[in-house]
Amino acid sequence: MKFSLRTAAGCAALAALCATAAADVTAPDIPVASYKKAAEADLKFVQTRAAEVAKVSASGEKVKDGQYKPAIGAALLLTAYADALGDATLKADALKVAEALQKKDFKAAGDAAAKLALKPGTGKLGPLAKPFKDGVQLEVLMQPYRVTIGGGMGIEKDIRDAIKKENPAKLEPAAVEILAVRTAVLNAYSFHVPNEKATIKADSKKLWEKYSTESVGLAKDLAVEAAKGAKADEKKMRTLLSGIDGRCKECHNKFRDDE
Repeated sequence: MKFSLRTAAGCAALAALCATAAADVTAPDIPVASYKKAAEADLKFVQTRAAEVAKVSASGEKVKDGQYKPAIGAALLLTAYADALGDATLKADALKVAEALQKKDFKAAGDAAAKLALKPGTGKLGPLAKPFKDGVQLEVLMQPYRVTIGGGMGIEKDIRDAIKKENPAKLEPAAVEILAVRTAVLNAYSFHVPNEKATIKADSKKLWEKYSTESVGLAKDLAVEAAKGAKADEKKMRTLLSGIDGRCKECHNKFRDDE
């Protein structure tokens, strides 16, 4: 089994996170080169998905949640990447796509996505975008983790395929690097939009924050290791992926509400 970069790649290990919605929170400090690779992949994902749902909507068919919500999460990822890359236009335009998709204005989303372009400048990590209420923001941030057959980026499955005891997926550093950037940024975002279960008690909030913070750290280390390409330590990458998956499972068991 081959661990490769998918058009809708990602990691659904809901590294459900923790904390109070804080203002002016920046994206993780990850090498710019890694952010650029993730931006190129996710820009393509957003453009492709937005065009698809615009076409479905125009035909009169109902657009399903799995068809458009993962693109909202991916568009939010782009806004964070854009800061690191010094691309203010990309940040603003990606936000327009996210907002149009959330309003189910699929034609506007498709038109806005078609204009997305990556033009790096001098990067500086800025505040993560917070266009939606906490519950909505957390929901769309979790969408990229979904399996690709369900419309997501397949992040959770990719992680778990890579750490299976029997016949684990082959690791391709380039794909792992992008997965790591996505995971780090999604966890940084989610840290600030805890779900209801995580806000009932102070200890619960701290635990949510702990899972999130640890997941961001592991993902950052994974991005750095994978960026070494052919010289990347496969054992180290699998260990880091296993750590991320462990935080995700713990968080799910504690906080996820499937009712």
